[in-house]
Amino acid sequence: MSDPGRLRLEGEHRGVRFERRYDASPPEVWAALTVPDRLARWFAQAELELRVGAPYTLRFDPDDDTQQARGEVLALEPGRILELSWQHPEQPDSVVRFELEPDGDGTLLVLDQRAVPARSAPGLAAGWHAHLDSLDAHLGEGAETDWWSRFQELASVYEAQKAGVTR
Repeated sequence: MSDPGRLRLEGEHRGVRFERRYDASPPEVWAALTVPDRLARWFAQAELELRVGAPYTLRFDPDDDTQQARGEVLALEPGRILELSWQHPEQPDSVVRFELEPDGDGTLLVLDQRAVPARSAPGLAAGWHAHLDSLDAHLGEGAETDWWSRFQELASVYEAQKAGVTR
């Protein structure tokens, strides 16, 4: 199993952080995060303009308006940092940040979501974990998996981690 993310306390909220190393260059990983046709292959259909303050929409199921995230670009350093406000109909608002760092001949991707309600944190962590596994496959580093099956497999891992959350 790929390395799990870590839940942490943030007052009454939680945060979740993943650190994943990919054997792809930072420009390749950046394209997978920001180019709509690449993003759709492992995550969601996207309407995304790379400009601070620009709105975005991610559609996980194009036929279901409850399965989308919206918000705006909060911070941007092309090729390195993308931070988004995160508004999803089934979740309270939060913030998601992607950071890329060169790591030898590959890239370290840090995904951090903060201000997550405690009750939502395990599910969000399992969802991100399953999506990052899909990114592995997209970048040619892993086997393609069924997202829903992977999510269900991981949900218990993060529910167990929830009990031991620390700062």
